[in-house]
Amino acid sequence: MMAPPVTSSSVKSEPFKADEGTENFQRPVPPKLASLRDETSGADARAANASPQPTATGASLIRIEGDLRRCSSQKALWQHLANEPIALLPFEQALVFTAAAPAASIWPFKLRRTATFRRWKATAISGLANVNRDSPMTRWYENIASTLWQQHGTSSPCFAFELPSYADPEDPCTHEAALRFLLWVPLVDANQEVRVGWMLARNVPWEDAHKTLATRLAGAYAHGLSAIEGRQKPISAWRRHLNKVYVLALAAVVASLFIHIPLTTLAPVEVTPQDPLVMAAPMPGVVERLLVAPGAQVNKGTPLVQLIDTQLSSEFEVATQKLEVARAKMLRLQQASVEDVTAKRELAIASSEESVAIAERDYASAMLDKTVLRATQSGVALYGDPRDWVGRPVNAGEAIMRVADPERIEFQIKVPVSDAVNLHNGARVKVFLDAAPLDPLEAKIVRAAYKAETDAAGVASFTVTARAVDPNAAPERLGLRGTARIYGDSVSLMYYLLRRPVTAVRQWSGI
Repeated sequence: MMAPPVTSSSVKSEPFKADEGTENFQRPVPPKLASLRDETSGADARAANASPQPTATGASLIRIEGDLRRCSSQKALWQHLANEPIALLPFEQALVFTAAAPAASIWPFKLRRTATFRRWKATAISGLANVNRDSPMTRWYENIASTLWQQHGTSSPCFAFELPSYADPEDPCTHEAALRFLLWVPLVDANQEVRVGWMLARNVPWEDAHKTLATRLAGAYAHGLSAIEGRQKPISAWRRHLNKVYVLALAAVVASLFIHIPLTTLAPVEVTPQDPLVMAAPMPGVVERLLVAPGAQVNKGTPLVQLIDTQLSSEFEVATQKLEVARAKMLRLQQASVEDVTAKRELAIASSEESVAIAERDYASAMLDKTVLRATQSGVALYGDPRDWVGRPVNAGEAIMRVADPERIEFQIKVPVSDAVNLHNGARVKVFLDAAPLDPLEAKIVRAAYKAETDAAGVASFTVTARAVDPNAAPERLGLRGTARIYGDSVSLMYYLLRRPVTAVRQWSGI
């Protein structure tokens, strides 16, 4: 048995009590509502259920809208909605439903079929201070609201129906319900999402005037809800297609497992000569001057470096004078040996002294010649600023400059340890020089250092040497710099994208 009609706030009512047998809502019938039932049960039922007079209806509507503005919380607003509109709408039972939060799901998206499905729970019932959601009648009303919303959604703002429509035919409450005519009114406000529903029940059919008035009241209460909670921002265009975005993202992740691309890395590159001639100091000394400009073309035998030769020149002069003395002594002994036997014996010694003097002179001459470094092959002189070398002391074997053939070049690549891929001989390399970034050069690795070395910036790098694939291609100018892309083994796109993050996580966590 459903509860009888609820009076306005001026009529005192007692709370519902659950019947032990049926657990339905019951409460005593107020005198005013009893007289209303007597009138509707008579022959003039239509006149009793007709809409109130325009003046009384307008005054009640103004009063109700004024009262709901003073509601400062949702609970107060729902109690007002469940009880006060009895002054305008002749209902016998009113329930307020709110949309229940969706159940947690492991999937990041929902299927389109269930995108509009929503569970509703009762939050206010006319004549009751609190809602007992364990009551079978409350559960029955919630199931009706959920079924109705699932089938109609927002397509019908105000919907009247008669039981057993949208009710479970096997539920005992469907057969025992006394109020068979229901009116469902969702609270809609200015393109906001519908989160509250209002259901009115009575034992006679609803009229169109009641639907119009209920829709007006629902809009007022929806506006009150927005005033309490604040209006929700409209859903952006891309959020409306969020399910499609999730599906496309999942498809892209799956596809990345089957798409294979070469593992690549970028590293700085420099154009260097092949097998250059290193001009090193033959002995300890001091550089006096450099005889050629940087990058100058030199031929075989061209003087390149002049070392300070003051001491060697003096030693050469002393050795020359010693040779002259030895020769004069030998000439004197040769002339005396004709008549003097003793001079003949000293002639052999003088001859040996002359040979020693000749050797000393030749050695001094050779050392003096080494103070001038000469090119042993034709090419281009490669070194830094000449002012950095003038007056600089050098040790034996210290490199001063290089002479290289500009027609024979190669690419020297410094690959950081953190970016190193499988560097094997013959791997493909694409060189982008800063002087011509739109004209990449094809090359291949000819050798790679097995050990990383630290440069001046403190970065450990592997030295990789690559040469052009086309031997007939025009050689690039020595010293040009740029960026090289080294192609390693073929890996999946997923591994290519996650290689660096996984490496960073492993270095940080040690897993």
